[in-house]
Amino acid sequence: MIPSVRWLAAGCVCSGSLLFSQVAAQSATMTIPGMGQMLAGDNSARALKCNGDAVTVSGSGNKLTLTGNCTQVVVNGSKNVVTVVAVGQIVINGRQNTVTWSKSLKGVKPMTRITGTANKILKK
Repeated sequence: MIPSVRWLAAGCVCSGSLLFSQVAAQSATMTIPGMGQMLAGDNSARALKCNGDAVTVSGSGNKLTLTGNCTQVVVNGSKNVVTVVAVGQIVINGRQNTVTWSKSLKGVKPMTRITGTANKILKK
C-alpha cells in the first residue's frame, strides 16, 4: 500500500510541474481596479489600449504596443520591447528592455526610472 501512495504522490508532483510549464509559456493580461492593466508571461506580442491607466509588463521577450494615454508604464524582466504613444512615467527593472515613447503626458518628456543594465528609453 505504501509504494502506491508514493507513486501517486510522485505522479501528482509530476503532473503539477507539467501544468505549470504549459501555463508559464503563455502570457496573461488582467485589469485590476486602481492598478491598471498587467501582462505577465514570456515571448508574447500584444496591443493594449491605455484608458488613462497604468500598464505593467513582467516577463521576458514580450513585444507590447500601447495606444491611448498611459499614466505609467512599468517593465519588469528582460528583453521586453514596449512602444507607447502617450505616457506620464516609465519605470524599467531588469536588463535589455526597450521602451519607445511618442508623447509625454506632462512636460517635455515623461518621468523615468531605470534599474538594471542595458535598458533603453527612446523618443520616437
